[in-house]
Amino acid sequence: MSKESIYNCPHCGEKSFNPFSKALAGGLNSRGKVCKSCGRRCCNGKVSTIVSAVVYVVALVAVLLCYFLIDNNTIAYLLMAGCIVAAWLFCKLFDAFFMPLTKVIRNDIRS
Repeated sequence: MSKESIYNCPHCGEKSFNPFSKALAGGLNSRGKVCKSCGRRCCNGKVSTIVSAVVYVVALVAVLLCYFLIDNNTIAYLLMAGCIVAAWLFCKLFDAFFMPLTKVIRNDIRS
């Protein structure tokens, strides 16, 4: 009995993804990544989209707080850039190591 991995393709069940390729698969609104075994597209699911939305809203609030509350412009701009980069990195790490892949649901993608 094989253990179901988060790196398995939802179409064919083969383990054809690694953490890096899974992180770059994108969310439900993306084209996804092509499975090397079956050639169909896979992406990260609803939980990834929800986590990304929450993280980016928190980053936006942090950027606004930095803009309005910090008097030194250089430090404020560095903190704002750091918030955006940290949000992006956290979302990619979440996609790479948590939650399984799902089938792409976009209508404009043929696979």
